Amino acid sequence: MTSDLPSELIRWLENMERLLDRLAQSGAQQKQLHEMVERLVRENEELREEINSLQNMVTHLTGQRAETAQALESLAAYVAAVKDRVLRQSREGRSSE
Repeated sequence: MTSDLPSELIRWLENMERLLDRLAQSGAQQKQLHEMVERLVRENEELREEINSLQNMVTHLTGQRAETAQALESLAAYVAAVKDRVLRQSREGRSSE
């Protein structure tokens, strides 16, 4: 049995060396994953800020679109009124001023 002790110790040391290598690899992977998570969290926050900015821009543009539509409706009504006046004056034989 004493002759098996050195080979058992060698095998145990080799197993421990493999285990420590795996732990070191796991630690390195964990560090990389942690850095990746931090980067993704930062990118997520930047995207949230960009989305908020775009939502504000859409709200602003929607308001401008409504104002423009109202102005165009008013202009169309004015043009229609002028057209009607010109046609009426033309039928009556008068020239428009």
